[in-house]
Formats: sequence, structure tokens, C-alpha cells
Amino acid sequence: MGKHLSGLLVSTLSGFDIARYHLPIKRESWNEAAMGRERFMKDDGAASGTGSRLPARDPRGGRPPQEVAARLGHHILETALAQFIAGGVEGTSMEAIAAAAQTSKRTLYSRFGSKLALLVAAMEHSLARYLDPIAASVPRGSTRKKIAYIARRMLDLSLQGDVVGIEALIIWLANHNPGMMRAQPAIGTQFGIDLMQTILAEASEPNSEEAGDLPFLAAFLFDALVTVPRQRILQRHDLHNTTRTKAAYIERALDLMAKAIPFLNEGRGNRLTS
Repeated sequence: MGKHLSGLLVSTLSGFDIARYHLPIKRESWNEAAMGRERFMKDDGAASGTGSRLPARDPRGGRPPQEVAARLGHHILETALAQFIAGGVEGTSMEAIAAAAQTSKRTLYSRFGSKLALLVAAMEHSLARYLDPIAASVPRGSTRKKIAYIARRMLDLSLQGDVVGIEALIIWLANHNPGMMRAQPAIGTQFGIDLMQTILAEASEPNSEEAGDLPFLAAFLFDALVTVPRQRILQRHDLHNTTRTKAAYIERALDLMAKAIPFLNEGRGNRLTS
């Protein structure tokens, strides 16, 4: 999947490129967060994905085992994000985060350098945890089936409380620190568009005229299937946030678009030119 880097940061850390997740942090701020994440990886080992519950401390003291230290790193990042979402950036102190994570403020500063760097690392950690499994679990089948799956997963993700909370944090940063980051609250948008474009490219004929329209078509599908229903649920309140309602909306939207885009018809095959 191609990485759209226009106007976005081009820093890769621990296998994750924040540009993939459309989180437009100023380079200096991300570099500071990156150094904190690198210290985590160097000191604590690779993430084990075992959850955010704080491991029990060894009563004998000393340096914790690598697996325990890695879990502690996850715990700190997830706890910090929860604190930022609940209290906002201004209302959340490093002391409060340290207390909630059952660690010391000195540890937080030594790992991340600043509250802002910890915020950036916590948001990146959360986005990677949510977005990467979507790309890894796209089902086999028709192009329509794949597009519908991506749309459902991305819509569900965009409505989760912590993702809405991250969006609010980005908006706050853009409003209060205009020189630090540009306003771009569409979390994961470019990731979803890129993923849809990959599916469309797989279904298109090489060097066909349709291939040049894929970026526009992918963005159009994402807006129609994810952005619009999300706005209707969160702002207009005229669409219910239930699995059945969201699935029915996506299928109906695909039915309507299939009248102009034939490959979205399930029975027409997978090729854009069919």
C-alpha cells in the first residue's frame, strides 16, 4: 500500500508510519515522541500485545523482565491516552498520568521528554492497534464485499469513544498550537482511502483508463460509506448507531452507486471493466 506523504510527517517508528494514520504532527514534536518510543523499545523490548493491565512488581525490586517491561510500556501509553481524553490536554498533568499508571513522573519524562511527546506517542499507539488489524483481515471475495467490509470496520472504529476522543485532542492541539500542527481531525481517513484504493487497483485492468480515476474513486467511496454516515450519527442524529442500521446503510449506498459504477454489483464480477 502506498504511503501518501504530501503535507504529512515522514517518520517511521517501530514499523509504524504516522503518515499512514493521517495524524499531522509537526516534525519536531513527533521526533521527540519517537525518541520516547525508541527508549521504550530499547529498554522494554518488543510489544507483546498482552493488554494494558499493569503487571505485578517483583517484591525483590530490580529491573523487571523484558515481557513485563513491555506490558508496562503498553499500560503507560493506554493509561495516558485515557487521561488525556478524560481531562483534556490542559487538565491532564504528568503527575496524574504517573499516578494512574502506577509509575513515577521521572519515568515518564525520561522515556518521552514532555507531556506533548507522551500524548503523540499514546495516540500513535492507539491508532496502530486499531488500524493495522483492519488491513490484515480484509476477506476474500468480490470487490464489493471487500469495500463493504472496510467501510463497516472503519465506520465502527470512527465511532469508538477513544477515537472520538483522539479527534477532540487533535482539534484542541490545532486550535491552541497552530504553529505545531495543522487542523486535520480526520483520524485514519487516508489509511481507509489507501486501503480501498488497493482493493480497487487489484480489480482494475493494468494501464486502463479507470486506473487513473482510482484515487478519486477511493476517496469518494470512503466519504460516501464512512464520512457521511459518521456525520449523520454524531452530528445530525438521524442515523442510529446500531450494527444493523449501519450495515443496511452501507449496502443501500453501494446499491445506489452500483447503478453508475457497475463493478459494485455483486453479480457482475470483480473487474472494473466488467
